Amino acid sequence: MNDLEKVLDEELKNFEEFTDNSFNEWEEISTEDETTESFLFTKSKYWKVEPFDENYGLQDLEVFEDNTNFKDHFYNQGCYHLAAQHPENGSFVFSVVESPQNENKLLVICDSQEESQMKEVSNSSLEVPFIRKLFCQGPPVSSIVQAFDECLKDSTVVSCLNEKEEKEILTMENTSNIRQFKFGVIYVSEGQTQETDFLSNQKGSSEWNEFLDLLGEHINLLGWGEYSGGLNTKRDRSGKQSVFTKWKDFDIMWHVSTLLPYSEKDPQQLVKKKHIGNDVVVIIFIDGKGKYNPESLKSRQNHILIAVQPLKNENETKYRVEIVTKKSVPLYQPQLPIPPIFEKEELRDFLLTKACQGERIAQKTGKFLERYLRYRGAVIKKLLIDISNKKKKKIDKSII
Repeated sequence: MNDLEKVLDEELKNFEEFTDNSFNEWEEISTEDETTESFLFTKSKYWKVEPFDENYGLQDLEVFEDNTNFKDHFYNQGCYHLAAQHPENGSFVFSVVESPQNENKLLVICDSQEESQMKEVSNSSLEVPFIRKLFCQGPPVSSIVQAFDECLKDSTVVSCLNEKEEKEILTMENTSNIRQFKFGVIYVSEGQTQETDFLSNQKGSSEWNEFLDLLGEHINLLGWGEYSGGLNTKRDRSGKQSVFTKWKDFDIMWHVSTLLPYSEKDPQQLVKKKHIGNDVVVIIFIDGKGKYNPESLKSRQNHILIAVQPLKNENETKYRVEIVTKKSVPLYQPQLPIPPIFEKEELRDFLLTKACQGERIAQKTGKFLERYLRYRGAVIKKLLIDISNKKKKKIDKSII
């Protein structure tokens, strides 16, 4: 489980999200062009269809941009930290280290609730008050904050040097660089339109099994020692098997509808909904003709649905792919080609890129953005308190 998942885990597992009022929080799509009208999805006022891109061949499947500035330039480099409190603009934590490229410059990262920014600050731009010049003292730490952003000129600033703060800032940076993913994948056979129908499937066709092999390898959950995606690995409460893959430097666990536990006494199949309903990205495998209703599985967490339909032609199988998203999710690469049909060999990289990139983007939109900002705000507040307390102890000791 990645750092952000740990923070959000309790909220994401709230069964209230599966009530009939699940869609009340979602804004309706405002224009007719954005509503779903496709081969694989029925029309929905809560989901927008992703357009195709005629320049698909020019798109880059290496679209992951990690923010690793702190890890690359500050961590274990002898940096020090500043806690800044501005009366109007809020709280900030600065990390400062000498620039390895230029000894007359400082490399500075400013972490706020909303974002992390890195700049170079010239030593010559640091203002030294007259009284400090009289005593041959250098610029105060507050001048670094002012040089970074003039709007923070009147901030109250304290400083400290401590490995604990380094580790906490590194953890906060890593929450933006998700490397472990859990995705849902649902088998829908021809004629199935209700969640009680397709969640009750305990097995699928040969095409379904072939598709699962494309996504990853079957693993036994009991005793599984790698990323579990929230599945139980000590008892068989999440089923006996699942599908897992390592791709690029990501770990991906699939919540497979036919492998999760089935209960005859529970027509809603809440165990399956607990996992798939909490996945940001869900792949819908449509076996045969028909369309999938995006509203059939009620969940506040599902933001991106990727429909895949096998197209059999003699001994060859191709796949039609279409995608719908919640309104808050912006358009992102890679987009679907025209026509949206893939050879088996190229389908895997497209699906994994689309799913991983989509979760990273969705986690910073809509309701997820509110939670993400609350998390960063809590870390910033804790760092401010820790840094301020260390400064106070230092002052008290010097007085004694």
